[in-house]
Amino acid sequence: MSKYIFKSAVELANLIREGKATSSEIVMEHLRQINKHNNQLNALISIFEEEAIKEAALCDQEATEGKFRGPLHGVPVTIKEQFWIKGKRSNTNFKRLKDFVAPEDAVIVDRIRKSGAIILGQTNVPKNLLDYQVAGDIYPEGKNPYNLEYSPGGSTGGGATALAAGFTALELGGDFGGSIRVPSNFCGLYGMKPTEKTVPLHGNIPLAKNANTFILHMVQAGPLARTIEDIELLWKIIVGPHESDRNIPDINWKQPSTNSLSDYKIAWTDGWPGFETSTQISNAIKSLADKLNANGCKIEKKIPDDTLHQDSLKTFIGLFPYIIAQGNPWFVRAIIKMQLYGGFLKGIKKEFPYLIKPMNDGFKLNANHYGEMMLQRSLITQRWENFFNDYDFLICPVAFGPSYKRCKIGSKLNYDGKEMIYINYTWPFVACFNASGNPSITIPLGLGEEGLSIGVQIVGKYWSEPELIHFAKKVSELTSGFVKPEGY
Repeated sequence: MSKYIFKSAVELANLIREGKATSSEIVMEHLRQINKHNNQLNALISIFEEEAIKEAALCDQEATEGKFRGPLHGVPVTIKEQFWIKGKRSNTNFKRLKDFVAPEDAVIVDRIRKSGAIILGQTNVPKNLLDYQVAGDIYPEGKNPYNLEYSPGGSTGGGATALAAGFTALELGGDFGGSIRVPSNFCGLYGMKPTEKTVPLHGNIPLAKNANTFILHMVQAGPLARTIEDIELLWKIIVGPHESDRNIPDINWKQPSTNSLSDYKIAWTDGWPGFETSTQISNAIKSLADKLNANGCKIEKKIPDDTLHQDSLKTFIGLFPYIIAQGNPWFVRAIIKMQLYGGFLKGIKKEFPYLIKPMNDGFKLNANHYGEMMLQRSLITQRWENFFNDYDFLICPVAFGPSYKRCKIGSKLNYDGKEMIYINYTWPFVACFNASGNPSITIPLGLGEEGLSIGVQIVGKYWSEPELIHFAKKVSELTSGFVKPEGY
């Protein structure tokens, strides 16, 4: 019988600090859990067993002397493979980057180390981080612990699986088009995409040989966890400016209030114009809205003006090529675009012709077009911020339904009697807030009809994370929260 698997990071840290458990005991138990189940889930693609055992013993020695490195002293964590860990390979499951070895720790990996955490290993990702499944050139395919036939979500799918299966207490993920929120949703977890440009991104992705550009927009690192308290803990560790990235301001974060649910004014929606959700997801969100209303929350079904969501998706798709194709000659960019249209974005030309021109223009890497897209981004962000002047937070879907069966990328997906192109299942519900940069937290609502997890996201205005976390804690008291998958 395991003593420490599925305990929160906060609980484990307290046990170590109070002398009721050792880091070595906790780390060894998590390593046994990994060794027992990882072969069927493929959540971790590298395991630092020797280093973790050695570091745990050092943490234990320091604890006996009353020395604690930080709030995660001796607690096991995992890191998404995209983030640099000094001396370790990082290639985003892409053969062209297979030889990249991180020259140093990413800024936020360094912060996690200095907090006292023990890094157990790197977690699995899809090729180039571009999918809501976990498959690529190098690593075995990642699976959902609630049902192995289903996707764990992407691109932080391996990390979400590792948390849900009890391999780790915390995961560091990254979100570019829902890459924290979708896996959290598919694996019954809490996940947070912080406000853009609040967490340093130095060491965020492997760099191609002779790379000479580094454009990153709509990308943000953030935590995944089984409790909202753990989300708060890891967020506080990684957030804040660093000398390597002058784009990260020193924000005077407001202290969270002591508000009860009755003090909040909340907007909610179970879909967007042209993007409805399944009956199950719609009913789950409506049920949550009813619970909030019964607890005194001022809640209203409301979305911004009819075009803001669509305009946000257009902005995302127009900036998307600058991030994924930068630094490549025209013929390589043409190949990338062709592969997207034949895979991840298959069907988009017919379904959303208004998205094609901004994306094609983006692949030209034209300075004027880039400037136009940045202006559009500034305008949609302001429109979202204006919406949040009237509401504290927005509750909305993360996906059309629960996780879907693993399939060939670009396949049409069927659920609840509706057939849709591949990206429509998830992308329209999450990418809008990458385009705007607003913070969002996913909340698990328990297991749905098929025994798969379902959830919701709560979105706030820029720099609202302390209050967003406080509200999420209140909401989580009304939900089932994380439900452990059977067999782990």
